[in-house]
Amino acid sequence: MKFILLFFVLIVIFVVAITFGANNDQNVVFNYLVAQSQFRLSSLLAMLFGIGFMLGWLFSGYFYFKEKLKLSSTMRKLKKLQKKYDEEIVTRQKEQVSTLTERK
Repeated sequence: MKFILLFFVLIVIFVVAITFGANNDQNVVFNYLVAQSQFRLSSLLAMLFGIGFMLGWLFSGYFYFKEKLKLSSTMRKLKKLQKKYDEEIVTRQKEQVSTLTERK
C-alpha cells in the first residue's frame, strides 16, 4: 500500500512538471560557476527537477543504509547480551535448586 501511494505521488509530481514544461517554452540564460548556457525553460526545469530528485534519493539512501548498518550492529550486540543474560539466569536457577536440595 505504501509503495502504491508513493508511486501515485511521483506520478502526480511528474505530470505537474510536464505541465510546467509544456507551458514554458521560452529561452533563458543559465549562469553556472564557470560558464553560461542558453536553455529552453522547460528543459532547464526538467533537468533541475531530475538532478534534485536523484540527489535526494542518494542522500536518503546513504542515511538509510547508515542507520540500517547501525541497527544490525546493535541487534548483534543485543543478541549477544541476551544470550549471556539467559545463561546467567540458568546458572542462578541451578544454584537456587542445588541450595534448596541441600537444605532438605
